[in-house]
Amino acid sequence: MNYDQYDTPDPHQDQIFENLLCNSEEAISLDKYQETGVYVEENADQGDLLIVLGESVFKDTIHQFYLNDDNYAYTRYYIKNAWKPWSNIPLTTISEHSYDCDNLLGTQSLLTTNVNTLLNAPAEFLLNTENHNHILLSIASHTTDHYVQFLIAHNRRQFWIRYYNDETWSEWTQFI
Repeated sequence: MNYDQYDTPDPHQDQIFENLLCNSEEAISLDKYQETGVYVEENADQGDLLIVLGESVFKDTIHQFYLNDDNYAYTRYYIKNAWKPWSNIPLTTISEHSYDCDNLLGTQSLLTTNVNTLLNAPAEFLLNTENHNHILLSIASHTTDHYVQFLIAHNRRQFWIRYYNDETWSEWTQFI
């Protein structure tokens, strides 16, 4: 895997991140999103996404992932009645032409730009187009005994989720 432009400082992205950190009006407006779901920027084909994994996914914790239209990712979580600060999640581009989703444990974000074969992916997920930016997120619970993988298709309108408990992955399910 290699690290690419998502690790390189960008003044525009630094400003977005700074706005999130400084409790800007936009950042404060995200506080109300606590129910599990994907919230899509309206009127934009490749707009920003807010992914919320609520208490139905992680007991006693709410995770938010903010993915802007340029694939810069930020995250924070809500625990014990307080939001923790936003942090940047660098996307790592997978350099191999084949990748096994089962190999991704821990909190990490991957971009599948050059992957032709995605093993252990959802059965209905077709990776038949080269150089599409599908995103695979792996998130650990705050106790690190429970993991979730979340797959975002390149069109930002199809999503899948699966869980890892007791050394086994669940089946992928479409996330609506």
